[in-house]
Amino acid sequence: MMGISYDKGNYRIRTPADSFCTAAASGVLKVGDSSVNIRKSLILSHIAVCILPLFMTLFVVASCFAGLMMYAASGNHVMAESSFQFNVVSNTIKAAVFHGIRHREDVSHYAWVMEIMDPLQTYVALEKDGNLIYSYGNEKYISEARALDETGIRRELDDRQGNSSYSMTDGDRYYFLDKEIIRDETYHLYTIAHHPRERSDAAIEKAFRAMSRFILLALAVFILITSYLLSKFIIGRILSPLKELEQGAGEIRKGNLSVHLVHHRHDEFSPAIEAFNMMAWRLKRSLEEREEEEEKRKELIASISHDIRTPLTSIKAYVEGLEDHVASTPAMQERYLQVIHKKADVLERMVEQLLLLTKMDIGERALPLETVDLGSLTSEFLEENRVNWQKNGAEFTFHAEENVSVAGSPLLIERIVENLISNSIKYKTDDVVHIEVDVRKGGTEAILSVKDDGPGVPKESLGRLQEAFYRTDKARSRTENGSGLGLSIVARAAELMKGRVEFKNRMPHGLEVILTLPLEVKNGKTDTDSGR
Repeated sequence: MMGISYDKGNYRIRTPADSFCTAAASGVLKVGDSSVNIRKSLILSHIAVCILPLFMTLFVVASCFAGLMMYAASGNHVMAESSFQFNVVSNTIKAAVFHGIRHREDVSHYAWVMEIMDPLQTYVALEKDGNLIYSYGNEKYISEARALDETGIRRELDDRQGNSSYSMTDGDRYYFLDKEIIRDETYHLYTIAHHPRERSDAAIEKAFRAMSRFILLALAVFILITSYLLSKFIIGRILSPLKELEQGAGEIRKGNLSVHLVHHRHDEFSPAIEAFNMMAWRLKRSLEEREEEEEKRKELIASISHDIRTPLTSIKAYVEGLEDHVASTPAMQERYLQVIHKKADVLERMVEQLLLLTKMDIGERALPLETVDLGSLTSEFLEENRVNWQKNGAEFTFHAEENVSVAGSPLLIERIVENLISNSIKYKTDDVVHIEVDVRKGGTEAILSVKDDGPGVPKESLGRLQEAFYRTDKARSRTENGSGLGLSIVARAAELMKGRVEFKNRMPHGLEVILTLPLEVKNGKTDTDSGR
């Protein structure tokens, strides 16, 4: 079967892929081509929204530091024009210096921080256990550092336990002294700065303010763009399957029940797509079955009309013969009445079988199932009808295993046996037909087989024996040989009892009908299990 594949709004012919319903599908709507589900995508997008701005910030800060270093390397320096600026610079130098010492870094790794300060208006000195290990800036300010020592400030810091610091502003002079104990070694950091005269770093401050505004603006734009792209990505993954579902529903609304959605993503839409495909498949199957049932109903009505008209015509003709005194002698009248009685029996059997078919269509409400010993029921029914069947030219061989229990309807089982045996008798070609009836267990199933040595059935007709009103003999007027409902009743009854029926030709001639029913389950075990 060829199909219609939907791809980007265009239809093209394709062969459906193997799946539960592609054998019946002729339309394919392709959806998605990824294995990342929507939940993971949402989580990843939220993580990205949180992490990417952080990376952006780190990148901007690193760029600022790089710019600051380039600014210092080009001969420009930062000046302390207020006590606030001095404290910020002093604490920055303190953090960089002692961080480097704690990590055993060489002085060159953190000296650049101190060298950003203006060397004319600043003096920075680092001592270790009273020995100068690094100094930077205007050495004229060394005397001011010694003055801090003479005032006792350093002695006061040394007397304190642990790390301590001191800062002071004296007019246009700023002082900072810090003590740190690292690995049992005492470090002193001096930072002294004078307010610049006739010089200013207003340009760098202006640059910093502009850079700060740029950073904030860049972060805002970056976050907006990131959020937009991620939202578009997520919405696209959600709207695409929804759009395909909408288009698939539109195809069904137009009457194209062969539509089939192909969804390659393993996400939250997969169950919905599968449910849609199952719905479309079942709708198509339901419509096809309804059309088939309608055709069968029409055929049934036509067959019933034909088969009932044939004996009715005969009955009417013989009744008219009696009314017109055509049968003038008692012997002729008796023969006419026998024919009428025979045709009435045919009509009665046909009505009974139609009634039984109707009951089977209703199901268990009309024919409730119960636990039945298949062997005992078959044996009793054969004994009840053996004499009558033998008069009609049938000889029986019967064998049954014990305790073959099934969930079935005694009426249906009796009708199955009656129809199979009657079928063998009606179509026998010899005076006597030999019939073998066997009841046995086969694994978890009960098997009832009926074999005869009659003419058998043409091979091409074996598959149609279950059809209502089907006869291998095409002479439809021969209703005395059967209405064509017998084997249809057998197949429908087996289906109602959750079993199946199979027809086989025997060698050199004859027919075998095998009825298979599930064994009754008791306490979680079949009769076969309990008999071991």
